[in-house]
Amino acid sequence: MKNRVVSSGEKATSLRYNLMELAAEKNDVISLGRGDPDLDTPAEIIEGTWRRMQTTPSSIPVRGLLELRRSVANHYQITKGLDFDPEQEIIITNGGQEGLFLTMLALVNPGDSVATPDPRYSSYDQAIGAAGGSIVEIPTGKDLRFELDADDLRQGIQGAKILVLVNPSNPTGALVRPDGVQRIAEAARDLDIVVVSDEIYEEVVYDNQRLLSTVACDGMRERTVTLSGFSKAYAMTGFRVGYLVGDPAFIDAVERIKAATSGPCPLLSQNAALTALEEAPHVPAEFRTIYQRRRDCMTAGLDAMGISYGHPGGGLFMWADISPFGVPAEEFCLDVLRQTGVLMFPGKSFGQKWEYFVRISLLAKEAKITEALERVGDHIEKLRAGTR
Repeated sequence: MKNRVVSSGEKATSLRYNLMELAAEKNDVISLGRGDPDLDTPAEIIEGTWRRMQTTPSSIPVRGLLELRRSVANHYQITKGLDFDPEQEIIITNGGQEGLFLTMLALVNPGDSVATPDPRYSSYDQAIGAAGGSIVEIPTGKDLRFELDADDLRQGIQGAKILVLVNPSNPTGALVRPDGVQRIAEAARDLDIVVVSDEIYEEVVYDNQRLLSTVACDGMRERTVTLSGFSKAYAMTGFRVGYLVGDPAFIDAVERIKAATSGPCPLLSQNAALTALEEAPHVPAEFRTIYQRRRDCMTAGLDAMGISYGHPGGGLFMWADISPFGVPAEEFCLDVLRQTGVLMFPGKSFGQKWEYFVRISLLAKEAKITEALERVGDHIEKLRAGTR
């Protein structure tokens, strides 16, 4: 058997998991690595889910419970003024991760190119590769803003037929503001490309800023797939429930793939999502307040250490520049974990050129963030003194 070529996405995943395995062997680790919310799923969602489970349907459509799809459609109408047909334009998925794989399998033919921001969430590498596609990287990072820019998209598209826009961004936390989304939508129309708008962090937008959904822009209804879910907004990662919104022909294609692979999302998870939308709409704002306080704590600490970073307008991460220390991020993260017990992820997990950047999550209590900053600060002082 010939040796299989390992993709950059697989390498990135392996790198992160190696660090997590090392962290699991240590005591008193402060994890600023993974992106799973550390907050508990609210009790009212757990209780409401249990109540709903007392009455179970005889069968579940592959597209998901119609009641849940109607609730998702109602959410879009109330919060964004957008009307979607719950029967034809929405499908429930086993989390956002399955949603992105189903999207690429439905849209990408072997040999197609997909444009993604650089840096990027590396699961897209794996999904695009599984569909037989290749990636065209669109650079970000001018002035440490890391917002995808329409001019850069036009210059770097290189024949790609699809654009992935994760807004707010994982790994940088950058928010493409409404005027920027409008310009990207204009470019997408001019270039005749489909936009996969990953809005999994749509409820985690800071400083009273507003997220504009790509599908809301003129002429984008038929050329936008929207991906979202419940894991970040409601701390429901373990329930594995998300959704896709798109053109009926796209939803039909996704349904056929899903029917042949995973089938419908589990009833328990769908009932939890329905409870979240119907009975706990206040939760995302409460969680957002917590995350913004953590962000402010983290930015103050990084400022005090003289570390530059992309200012996060949303999401659950910060993207910090460690190049002044002269140590590549892989070595830096390994040393920090071994010597201080703080877990962070190196930038090359999210793109090959980010050798001197680290991704830091906001998924620890403020007291733990403060302690982590103190530990890392001591390590950095040793680096600067040459005594590490």
